[in-house]
Amino acid sequence: MLSNSQYASSKKYEARLDLHRRFSTNPKSKYVWIFEHFPKTENLKVLELGCGTGLFWLANRNQIPKTWSVILTDTSKGMLETARNSLSRINHRFQYEEVNAEDISYPDHCFDIILANNMLYHLENRSNALSHIRRILKDVGVFITSTMGKNDLFELHIHLYHFLESRNNHFRFGEFSFSLENGMEQLTPFFSKVSISRHENTLRIDEVEPVIDYYLSFNGIYNDVVILPEEDVEAFREYLQRIIDSEKVISATKDSGIFICTQ
Repeated sequence: MLSNSQYASSKKYEARLDLHRRFSTNPKSKYVWIFEHFPKTENLKVLELGCGTGLFWLANRNQIPKTWSVILTDTSKGMLETARNSLSRINHRFQYEEVNAEDISYPDHCFDIILANNMLYHLENRSNALSHIRRILKDVGVFITSTMGKNDLFELHIHLYHFLESRNNHFRFGEFSFSLENGMEQLTPFFSKVSISRHENTLRIDEVEPVIDYYLSFNGIYNDVVILPEEDVEAFREYLQRIIDSEKVISATKDSGIFICTQ
């Protein structure tokens, strides 16, 4: 179960984004890359489910057609408020609505594009959400959903696991309930055509603190599990610093991509 407190505000979410933003080697951000897969016809109606802090639209602020009607939704009022503040400088009128993706009340066949960016794996009843998405998507519309694969940040996680084992802690991240490996079989019952595209990227990390903040942000995210106990933070900091002093950087593969779904 996803802890509601994790997304009540944007602080922990932003700690996870910061690691990718600062240390990615691909000069084209995933947000820009995803937007390249959007149709660019005028007068489209667009819905984002789980908009977070609105960074997707901030990254693509100069490419959004003026005639698009864009509705940004999230279950968290805190996230929506952060998104509203972040996007207030953009010359585009967004709508902000609190929406649960598992219980969508929009009319049938009303959206040309629906985006779910790294959020489907948070849902308990994904089938119900996908049924709603299929219902509100126009017959000629496109649904784009991003997620990660099983090897995402594998090398970085190995360092965490080795450290935790030295503290007699055998935590492991589980497989995402909606991932690049299992997403296709979940989507095909709802969409006649589903394709997958991967975003190539690697992180080269040469600072300790963003890694510490990254893992601390996961504490309590699922079933209140503490991944990195506070009392172990200083020892983990020293452990990572020794690696960086020796290797100069920690390289970690990004395993992420999108499914593109049409009727």
